[in-house]
Parts: sequence; C-alpha cells; structure tokens
Amino acid sequence: MRAAIYARYSSDLQSESSNDDQVRVCREHIERQGWKLTKAYMDRAISGSDILNRSCIQDLLFDAKAKQFDIVVSEALDRLSRDQEDIAAIFKRLRYWEIEIFTLSEGDISELHVGLKGTMNALFLKDLASKIRRGQRGRIEAGLSPCGLSYGYDVVREFDKKGNPVRGKRRINQVQARIIRGIFRDYVNGKSPRKIAAELNSRQIPAPRGGQWNASTNDGHRTRRNGILQNDLYAGQQIYNRVRMLKVPETGKRISRINPRDEWVVVDVPELRIVSDNLWNKVQSKKSEYRNHPFHKSRRAKHLLSGLLSCGECDGGFTVVATGRYGCCTRREKGTCNNNRRISVEEVERRVLDGIQDRLLNPIYLTEFVDEFQREFRKLCRQSSDDVSAIQSRYANIDKKICRIIDAIANSTDTPSLREALFELESEKANLKSQLDSLELQSQNLPELDLEAVFRRKVESLPVVLNKNEDIRTGAGEILRSFIDKIVLLPDKETGKMRISVSSRPDSILAATKPSTETKEERMIKVVAEERLELPTRGL
Repeated sequence: MRAAIYARYSSDLQSESSNDDQVRVCREHIERQGWKLTKAYMDRAISGSDILNRSCIQDLLFDAKAKQFDIVVSEALDRLSRDQEDIAAIFKRLRYWEIEIFTLSEGDISELHVGLKGTMNALFLKDLASKIRRGQRGRIEAGLSPCGLSYGYDVVREFDKKGNPVRGKRRINQVQARIIRGIFRDYVNGKSPRKIAAELNSRQIPAPRGGQWNASTNDGHRTRRNGILQNDLYAGQQIYNRVRMLKVPETGKRISRINPRDEWVVVDVPELRIVSDNLWNKVQSKKSEYRNHPFHKSRRAKHLLSGLLSCGECDGGFTVVATGRYGCCTRREKGTCNNNRRISVEEVERRVLDGIQDRLLNPIYLTEFVDEFQREFRKLCRQSSDDVSAIQSRYANIDKKICRIIDAIANSTDTPSLREALFELESEKANLKSQLDSLELQSQNLPELDLEAVFRRKVESLPVVLNKNEDIRTGAGEILRSFIDKIVLLPDKETGKMRISVSSRPDSILAATKPSTETKEERMIKVVAEERLELPTRGL
C-alpha cells in the first residue's frame, strides 16, 4: 500500500513544528501498517476553510489523479479541510480515483464522517469567529486596539501580573504624528491630496506601508472612512465592526463588506489623539463640500484613447490632468516623474488617427481589403445561389402537391381538409414566388463598385465620423483597443514637441476573420511625432 501524508497548521500564531509533529505520528502509523510512504504534503499557516489557496492540497489532488499513492493519511479530518463543501469534494474525488482516506483521530473515512465531521468543523469555524469577535469587542471596550497597527502609532509591549503579554496597547509615534498633522494642515490650506503626496515623496518620507505616497493614501475611501484624512483614531475615537470579511466561494479571496453604521462600536481613546478637534472638523467639513459635488457626475465622457496612453519617462499612465489635456499620472499623484509636459486630447487623437490612416492607405492593405471584399462577396453569392436552389426545389414540390389535390377534388373526393391544405399550400407557394423574385431583382441590380475608392473614402472620413457621434466614438474606442497595444508619450529634447509612439496592429482589422502566421513582432508598427507609420527596424 502506497501512502501519502497531508499535514497543515492554521496560522502564524502556531508553531511550524506542528506540521513536523503531524508528519511524525502519521509516519509511525504507516510504518506499523507496513505501508510505503511516497510523499508528505504540508501547508503552512493557511486556514482550513480555504482550499483554493492551499498549494500542497492541490498538489496532493493532482498526484492522486495520477495514481501516485493508494491512501492519504492525516492526523484528523479537519487537517484536510474544515469547509463542508471542500471536504465533500476531496472525498468524492479520491473515492472516484479509488484512493482511501485514513486519519489517526477518526480511522477509515466514510460518507458518515464527511457528513458529521464536516458539519462539526463548519460549526467550529463559526464558533471560533464568534469568539474572536467577542475578544476583539472586549479589547476595544478596554481602550485597546483589536486589530492592526495604524500609521502614527507604535506597539506597546507589556506583561500583566501573571507574566502574560498584554496585546492591543498603542502609543503615539511622535515623528509620524508630525507628518499626519502636516497633512491635515496642508489640506485645510488648500493643497490637494495629490500635491501633498508629491511633496512627501520629494522629501523621501516613507509611506505607511513603505514605498511612495499617493493621493488615495491621504484621501481614502469616503464610505469605508479609511485614509489619513479620515482615520477617526487621529481624533481620539476608535471604531470597531466597521466592516466584515467574506470569502468569494469561487476563488477563496477575502473581500470586505461595510456594516450599517448603527452596528459600529465607537470608543473614545483621548490618549491616542493626534490632531485637535478644530483641525479635524475643518478637514471633515472641507471633504463634505466635495462629496456634495461628486466628480463622476460632472466628468466628461470617456475619450477615444483612454487607457492606452503611457508615459515614456516612468511607464506610468497618461491621463487627463487638466481640462482637455493629458499629463503623466505618476507625476500628478506622486510627484516622482520628471515628465511635466502636457498635450491636448485633440492633438493626441488627431496625430494617432493620422498615423493609422496613413498606415491603412498602404497599397498592401488596400489590395488586401479588395481581395477580402471579393472573397466575402463570392461567399455571399454562393450562399444566395444555394438559397435560390432550395427555394426552387421547395416551390416545385409544393406545385406537385397542389396539382394532386386539384386532381382529387376533380374526381369528386372534395373534403374541407383538402380545401384547407390547398389554401395553405397556395399561400406558401405565393410566399416562395415572392422570395425568388426578390433574389432575382437583387442579382440584377448589383452595383458596380470602385472598391479602392470606397476604401480610401472610408479611411479618410474616419476622424469626421468619430467626432460626429458619441456612441460611435465609444464603439470605435473598443475597436482601437483590439489592435493598439500601447501609446507612449515622451518629450523630444531636440524639437520640444511631444513624441508619440504607437505599438499597434492595424492589419489585424483585415486579418480578424482568418488565421495569421505572422509573429507579434512582425505585426508591430510605430508612429513617431507626425511622421508616417513604419514597420520597426529589427535590432534597433
């Protein structure tokens, strides 16, 4: 009997030796049974309610499918999973692959164990979550922190009279507190969160999580009330139960949901106040003014090239930073990029569309368009011919049935059902005759098209059409994204103009309906400044 071991411990609070202990007792059982140990699978510091993010249990299932062992040995069923759905799925798969499950606590695992123990483990998780919330509530009522460390505070490490660590005590970090008060003052004095972040980055002050500051670090989310400017702890109030955490069943990813405000627990902690009431109230009053004029209700419609532009200096996004003008988003948000040049939306769209027009009017693509049009036209003609043949066949068949009914009526076998059938056939025959006449008329009136002239006219009218209708611009933006990879903007030091480089695949428009043997590099094109689009030179 080939045996595999699975071990798991739940969190960072448990010792890593827990897995080693589990493997040891499982190995001893395997040796007593005379089985052969193939491999031990160990997940470390991962909850038993989450199977999707446990790499080792996934490896175990993969190897089980490949029949690399005959039995899975574990300390207890809850080591495999505490989730009812997951443990049932694991059991079902292993049973299908004819692999047994044995645990030192329960013995040979059957459907009864899966049902009863799965329910018990699920109830254990629910009870554990309730106890954790109860403990956190007790901490916050005692003025202690129930969770993580906020920026501006240090952890206080103390022990009670029994020598046990006292968890949740905080004290103000005076260096970070000065930075927080400076952010509040700057905001009241008219500086935007973006400007404040840029100045902090220029002073090389680390952000709360390390790295660089950005606008959202200061501004936060209005409903969740996070971010520096909305952290109630800085005003001497600690809030608990603001959000609850849930797991997405399909992915196992944890997401937060906001609880109703009447379920929030608010406790005064004046010893942790960093900003005065006066400064706090001024900031909240100013933020409420902006809430009354939400940006999403007044912003302009999505631009044609939105989401495709990037900065050539820092590779960050190029977005609308002023009315009708693009600029580097990284410079605006963080102040760490040197690209301070801006360019109008209209100029970027005009130059990019001019380049695409120039490329599409290349004789190669013109010829391809004509050939593709003719291929599609011949296909439609064949289809039309098949339709005509089918209609003619049906027409002849109906005509024969009509003749037989008429003969029957003439031979004195007239009945109401025969006359009703005759009426229906006559109606269908008239309908088929109308279809045949319409197809014949269409074939006689096929237009003589100058396909090259049509193609040129359509391409040359592209800017006019896009600027004519907002719905068309939205649809065109989606089409452009299907064959434009990136648009890079970078100031040209010699000419002073903004260089625009477009990595694109305009030939994919024509090749969309047929397979292509070209590599991505062979399809790439570039347009620089206002020059023609040219294929990139290899090796440069």
